[in-house]
Amino acid sequence: MDEYGDTWAPPAQVLAELTSRWGRTHKIAWTGRFWLATHHHPRAPWRSQIEPTPEMLESRLRAHYGMPPGPPAERTKRRRDAR
Repeated sequence: MDEYGDTWAPPAQVLAELTSRWGRTHKIAWTGRFWLATHHHPRAPWRSQIEPTPEMLESRLRAHYGMPPGPPAERTKRRRDAR
């Protein structure tokens, strides 16, 4: 749960969404505690990125590489009261 009271979607769902957006350039993984993106090209600048939330990971990837190709990302959080 984040500071706004939102909970993340299940990690498998978030992993699939991140992979569909960033899979052309990065290998995305969930360690059980952190989200990891590793660029496929070994000499790429900012080859690895590790963040505690998927939102932070995407923010960092966009800061370094711009928007991923394809449609805009949808939110992967849900309101706690929407269960």
